[in-house]
Order: sequence, then C-alpha cells, then structure tokens
Amino acid sequence: MGPITALFAFTIRQTLLNRKICLPLIILAAPTAIIILIRNFAGELPEVEAAWRAYHSLVQFLLIQLLIPLVCLIYGTALVGADVDAGTIVYLTTRRMRRRTMLLVKFAANVLVLVVLCDLSIVLLHACTFVGLDLQSVTVRSSAFADWNPTTDFCYYLLIIPAGVLGFLAVFTLIGLLTARPLTLSIFYLVVVELIVSNIPVGARVYSVTHYLRVTMAGVIPELPRVYELPEELSQELYSPGATGLPELFGITLVALALTTTLVTVRELMPAKLARE
Repeated sequence: MGPITALFAFTIRQTLLNRKICLPLIILAAPTAIIILIRNFAGELPEVEAAWRAYHSLVQFLLIQLLIPLVCLIYGTALVGADVDAGTIVYLTTRRMRRRTMLLVKFAANVLVLVVLCDLSIVLLHACTFVGLDLQSVTVRSSAFADWNPTTDFCYYLLIIPAGVLGFLAVFTLIGLLTARPLTLSIFYLVVVELIVSNIPVGARVYSVTHYLRVTMAGVIPELPRVYELPEELSQELYSPGATGLPELFGITLVALALTTTLVTVRELMPAKLARE
C-alpha cells in the first residue's frame, strides 16, 4: 500500500472512530427528527402540497443551508488548523509526501465521509416523509403537483449535495489556515455570507456556496422556487429555469484549495514562525 492510499485509509478510519463523529451524526439527524415529530403530532400529511413543502423546506432551509455547512465547518477548520494550534504541524513535514499532497489526501478522505453522512441524512428524511403516503391517491387533490415525482427530486439531491460538501469544506479548510483561531472567522462567514447574504438579492451573493447550490437545484427542479415564496419576476431573475451554478461552485472549490495548498507550502518555508505559533 502506497503512502497516499495508506494516509487516505487512515484518515477515514480516524474520522469514523473518533468520538467527534457523534456530533455531525446528531446534527444531520435533525431534519428526520423534525419530520417524525410533524407526522406524530400533526398526523399524516394528507395533502401532496403539505408533503412537498415539508420535504423541500427541510432540505433547503435546514439541511443544505445550515447543517451541511456547519458539519463542514467542524471538519474543515480542524483539518490543518488543529495541528497548528496544538504545535503538531511538524507532523505534516514528512519527507515521503509533500505537505500539500498530504493536505489534499486528508481533504479527499473527509469529503468522502461527509458526503456519505449527508446523503444518508437525505435518505432517512425521504423515507420518513413518504413512508405510508399514497401519492397516487392524493395528487388528484392538488393539480399543481400532479406531475411531482419525489424519487426524481431525491436523486437530484443525492447528486448535488456532494458538490456542496466540496465547496463548503474547501472554504472552511482555507479559513482554518488563515488564522490560528479559525472558529470565530468561520462562524462569521457562515452567518453573514451563507445565511444572510446568500438569501438577499445583492451582488455579493455570488461569493456564497449556498447561492450556487440553490441555482443548480432550481434549474433541475423547476417547482422549487415556490418554497421561497418570492415574486415571480424576482424568482426568475435569481433562479432561471434550466440554469446551473456548478461551474462557479467548482471554481470556488478550486480557488479555495489552491490558496490552501499555497499557504501550506509557504508555512513550510517559515519554521521560525511556526515555532512561535
């Protein structure tokens, strides 16, 4: 087994066996817990529109906009930042592997673990929302949703969420190298950029990962803008039918990773500064 494969397998094993894994598991289980509570106390979701809104609202406003970036914040800021804080950054100077290579391998391993966890969250939410719900009998009550196919939307989410994990984790990994105390800056970015700026029609929203995820999902699920309850003109401007934000999203990911690997290389050339940190 080569050093890259060994590090990849070690990182996955270390991530899964670490007690910290309990926190993202609890966080990502929140949408499923909420839909279970709704169905337990409010009864079944008899109307197809009620099921549609509950499902997409939990995915859009809770899972994708808050919980997935929060989980990526937990792992991204600690990918290298924890080594700097603990003074163990020297571990990354192994001669068998360049530091930037080690960083990218650890990043890829964390992406794989988080994608599996996030997609599992979608699977559980989908199952708990539609179990026992006969869509064939209820769609006749709402002609606007007569052609709705939950399985199609579910497949789109499974495919798009990995792109979101890539973008969020890349951004928070970069923040983890920008400062010795990345948590404050990461929370500021999450709240201001991803939760506030991405939800208002301003030019600065193009700097948020959430915006491009939303554009992409609205492009493949035309009915999705109804969840946001925006005026038709504004909805068409922000989320054009058939549009995609994947190129921009991957661009953000590549730029963040390029800056991160550059910072890692620069820090390797400044041992005195690292010693002071």
